[in-house]
This record gives sequence, C-alpha cells and structure tokens, in this order.
Amino acid sequence: MIRLDGRVAIVTGAGRGMGRTHALLLAARGAKILINDYGGSQSTLAPGDITHAQAVVDEIRAAGGEAEADAAMVGTGQSARAIVEHALDAFGRVDILVNNAGGSLIGEPDAFTDDEIEGVLRTNFIGPYMLLRRVWPLMRDQGFGRIVNIMSSAVLGAGHLAPYAAGKAGLLGLTHDAAFDGRAHDILVNGIFPTGASRLTETSQEDVALWYRNHFQPEKVSALVVYLCSNQLDFSGEVFNAGGGRIARLAIFDNDGLFDPAITPEGIAANIDAIRDLSEPTIIPTLWAQTERYFAHIPWTGGKTGLF
Repeated sequence: MIRLDGRVAIVTGAGRGMGRTHALLLAARGAKILINDYGGSQSTLAPGDITHAQAVVDEIRAAGGEAEADAAMVGTGQSARAIVEHALDAFGRVDILVNNAGGSLIGEPDAFTDDEIEGVLRTNFIGPYMLLRRVWPLMRDQGFGRIVNIMSSAVLGAGHLAPYAAGKAGLLGLTHDAAFDGRAHDILVNGIFPTGASRLTETSQEDVALWYRNHFQPEKVSALVVYLCSNQLDFSGEVFNAGGGRIARLAIFDNDGLFDPAITPEGIAANIDAIRDLSEPTIIPTLWAQTERYFAHIPWTGGKTGLF
C-alpha cells in the first residue's frame, strides 16, 4: 500500500474542488498538509479569507491527520516565500508540492483587462514557479522531493480560455525543464491534465454538470496525485490525462516529415500532407531528443560537447 507517513505536503487551492480531494487523500495516506486556499473568486481578483482552507483542515484533523490552514494568494514571490515558511514553521520540512491553484476567465482573447489577464497568469504560472523555486533548495538538501503541477487540457485549445490556457502552457514547460534539474536530487516533477467535476463544470448546462458529477469525481484524479508524490515513483518530466478512472500519458510527437536543404515555400506546399501526417509518430520527450531527430540528415561534426 502506498503510504506517505513522515512526508509534508503543500497543496495550493486545496480549500475546494479537486485541490480539496488531493489534500484529503494525501492526508489519509499519512502526509502532513499545509492547506493553501485564498478563498476568493476564479477570476483571482475578488478577495477571500481562510474559511475554505480551515474547513479542510478541520476535516483532516477530525480523521486523525495533521494539517494547517493558509490563506495566502498564490501569484508572487513574496506569497510563495510566506507559504513555504508557514509549512516549515508548522512541520519543519517540505517534501511534496502540489501546484493546484488556478483561476480562469471566459471570453475571446481581447475580452479582458490587463489586470485580469495578469492575475490569471500569476495564479496559473508565476505562482507555481515561485513556489517551485522556494521548495527546490529544501528538497535538494534533503535528497527528496515530489512536485505535481496541475495543468489543463485547455492547453490544447478550447476557445474563450486564452489567459488560462497560456498560464497552464507555461506550467507545462516548467514541468519538463525542472524535471531535468531535479533527477540528480531525487526531485521528480510531473504534471496532470485533470478532468473532474469542479466549480467550472457547475457553470455548464445542467445535463453536462450532472454528467461530470456522476462520472468524473475529483477523487479519481487524486489517486494519481498520491502516486506521483510517493516513493514508488521513478520517473520525471511526464504528463498524464486523468479523469473518470482513466489514466493515460500525454506527450508531444513529430514525424519524419520533409528534409530538403534547398527548402522553399513551394516545396513545403507540395509536401504539406507528408509534413502533417502523424500516422507513424515519434515521441519527443526532451529538447535533446528533438535535436537528435535532425542527426539522420545533418550529422553532428563538432566533437564531444556533453550535450550530444
């Protein structure tokens, strides 16, 4: 059985929705939890309070677990420092970070004010990055860390979610890159594109909201969160779709495409079907794997670099 006894986790946006179920399951498996939730609106602009975070803390304590409430708003280096210091003051260490907090706006790309866009980007990307960099030296010094970045399928494009999709896409890049630097220290960084009933799905028409409530309970995403926070984990830099009991790896692919040293716009037009054909894809897990795809056509001749 996967247990997290002795581990300390920070879970952001944990006062409601999927963040709450992530925190509850982590606590049920033995982790001590800092429940962070600023208690405000999805737009990130309306202020909140500690009520939601404290309610989850009360649930965990009633079940025999250990937790503390934190109402700092994710989004700045200063708030990240305060959140991490709160966890250290309460529990003495940090082993796990679940970057779950997020906010969204619905409308075309030009529908929002500058402040609204910047607020969503801060919550979905800047805040998680700042938290990651604050826990990083702690995890590096202790030789253990698990970071789970909660992203969204909105990264793939859905319409009317540009600030949210852009912020989560930034988090995808952070996940892939931080995984490189963390492996030597057993800091493993992975991501999830979750599908689950949430405040957002509750704003949908009733039959859609009911479908989510009946089949996509947040707990079914939380099971993957717990696994990605465990000692059993032995990989990093990967991203998974999760929802309704389905777990599947999501990755970036390319194909053999076209190689023509005398490439022209007309040559591209004549071969665009082959260029776009993904019937025989190759996974591209890293920048270096992408670079190596060119070697079949342009062999490296510069000697040993430490990169290739």
